[in-house]
Amino acid sequence: MEYNPHERNEQNDDDTTLPEVSIFQASRDHYGVFYRLDIIDSMPQLRIMVPVEHGAVKMEMYLVRMSSSLPLNAWFSGVATYHGSIAFEKGREAALQHLLYAVAELMKQLFWSGDLNTMSFPPELDVCRIL
Repeated sequence: MEYNPHERNEQNDDDTTLPEVSIFQASRDHYGVFYRLDIIDSMPQLRIMVPVEHGAVKMEMYLVRMSSSLPLNAWFSGVATYHGSIAFEKGREAALQHLLYAVAELMKQLFWSGDLNTMSFPPELDVCRIL
């Protein structure tokens, strides 16, 4: 896990913006699937790497974000920008990590309840195939 609030790129381009927090996980429920959890521009993002039998790369990757209609994104920006006590500052990284874990579990559950073939997912998610 990595927290880096000062090395953020000022652009809003996801290809160049450095994550504030980044976590890698292997799936416990789906063989060969890996997750990358990020907080980028104070928003949780989940990248899901799925092994497939076709193509040169033999994998597909999906970018999953929570819908902007949900208040979850504000939680991340609130924790990241709050100027509190020294004790709060010391606990900020752990708080962001736990918050990311919790939201990522919801994102994973919603993603796997969708249909990859038709790219139809619950309305709480925005999903796009990036590889």
